Amino acid sequence: MDTKWKMTVRCFLLAVLFRGIFAASFFSPVPAAAFSLAEQPESLRLEAGRVRYDDESGTTTAEGDAHLTWGETTIQAERIDYDASTQKVRASSPPGGSVVLRNGGRTLMGDSLEYDLDTGEGLLQGAKSAVPLGSGTLYVFGGGLDVIPWDMARERGLVRGNSLKDAPDLIARWTKVTATTCALDHPHYRIETKSITFIPGRLVVAKRPRLYLGETYLLTWPADYIVEIDRRALRQSVTPYIQSSGSKGTGFGLSGTFGWSTGALDLGLSWWSRVDLEGMAEIEQELGGGWGVRTGVEYSWDKAWREKEWRPWASLFYGWKDWRASVSWRRNEFVEDRKTSLYEYQGRLDRRPEIEIASPWIRDPAVQGSWLRLNAFWGQYREKTLDFSGGWTTRSGAQLQHWFETPAGRNLDFFWNLTGSAWFYRESDDEQRVLDVFGGLRYRLGIFELGTGYQRRYVDGYSPMLWDSFKEAERVHQKIRFPVGREFFLQVRGSYDLNESMIDEVNYALQWINDCMKWELRYLNDRTSGGEDRVSLSVSLLAFPRTPASFGQYEEEDPFLSPDDLPEK
Repeated sequence: MDTKWKMTVRCFLLAVLFRGIFAASFFSPVPAAAFSLAEQPESLRLEAGRVRYDDESGTTTAEGDAHLTWGETTIQAERIDYDASTQKVRASSPPGGSVVLRNGGRTLMGDSLEYDLDTGEGLLQGAKSAVPLGSGTLYVFGGGLDVIPWDMARERGLVRGNSLKDAPDLIARWTKVTATTCALDHPHYRIETKSITFIPGRLVVAKRPRLYLGETYLLTWPADYIVEIDRRALRQSVTPYIQSSGSKGTGFGLSGTFGWSTGALDLGLSWWSRVDLEGMAEIEQELGGGWGVRTGVEYSWDKAWREKEWRPWASLFYGWKDWRASVSWRRNEFVEDRKTSLYEYQGRLDRRPEIEIASPWIRDPAVQGSWLRLNAFWGQYREKTLDFSGGWTTRSGAQLQHWFETPAGRNLDFFWNLTGSAWFYRESDDEQRVLDVFGGLRYRLGIFELGTGYQRRYVDGYSPMLWDSFKEAERVHQKIRFPVGREFFLQVRGSYDLNESMIDEVNYALQWINDCMKWELRYLNDRTSGGEDRVSLSVSLLAFPRTPASFGQYEEEDPFLSPDDLPEK
């Protein structure tokens, strides 16, 4: 750039600067200054309490709640230095303050920032981020953080593929970092890694991290550790449990998920004193454009046949604006379903295929706290029990679910969960209509958290198959939870079968809950015909309170909990 052109630009900068200071002095209720450069490819604006321009160096210094805006990128700090000739930005804040980098509604924070507006690269020192996840927060903090445009990160091998759907302009790559959902200065657990890639709003990908409980080192992860921010899910996890049941004996299980940016490998292994080893493996891979595939196999115990069986499955799925559709195949699926307190169904089921279309939860605009969801099904099924082997049966139908919850007073919530289903069977011309109703109250009396609910199932018609033949039911449910010490709670939940005039089950749980983890010792007293008592010990992260159970782990559903996939969750 020749000297004449430099002087022209500097004069323009000074004119804009003085105009901003003049406007701020006379028209802004809070002292502020602004700087903008209209000739740049994207409009750049610098605002602060004080803005100074150095004619010799060509740099602009903004101090006092400074903001620099460039396209979709915003830098906020106590002080920002901008060099128009090199397009370099330096931002810093005093101790206790933060430099904030926002891009496309996504945020990174640190102690200081050096950023190149031309290339989109930057270095954020003392980087940290707090990301909402489930009912908790993922905290990521550590050393230097490189801010890199998506295309450049792809060239360097930090991300794969052409682009993620709605991918951010920038991604971030940390060095020497720590991640945890525990908010304490000394977290109960954490992962440490030499390198972590953070795609704001989408993924956190840690390279072969080390897992610590407190200060105790446990293991080094064999693959990348991935958290899906947009799905609020822990893509990467290892969940252990210990459990005892009447049919399998005492067992230990361990499930792990090893993910990458577009897919994951799920592995599960369990050992039981009476049935030895069981295992499973599943691979999920996104194909792009909302499409994906999932395939896997399970080798597990059949309680009815008292033998192990291979159970393969595969599915093709598609997602669009929270709608989802899938086509699934399964062989030898073990189905265990308690129809009544005196009858439990056990059998094997083949699906070839099963098609499902599911809507997202849709808020009822007329009623606060009211949600609706619709699912449609079509499939062909073949079942086998100890007594017979059936032929292929075609079934189609739909389900409409309505969830409603509202405060009914201080420490008192009223809710209901209604599910209506209609099923049609082509070969036999049978029809079946089912209405499940569960409503109740959640309330608090002093230190006691309680829930009281009523369940009723109405059935009209019949099914030619046994696995999906519904029976009428009527039960009363009660739940109580109270502290028994610092961070310790006792919970008791049971149900009474009004048709059979009997308590059909009671669940006991001793919980140890700290800042970020929950250890739970459970005992299920199953009083139904053929039921099994079970004892188990499990651990979960509070940011993911309803993570699916590990492979082989048996868990009772708590009917007092709201659906975990509600948008408000």
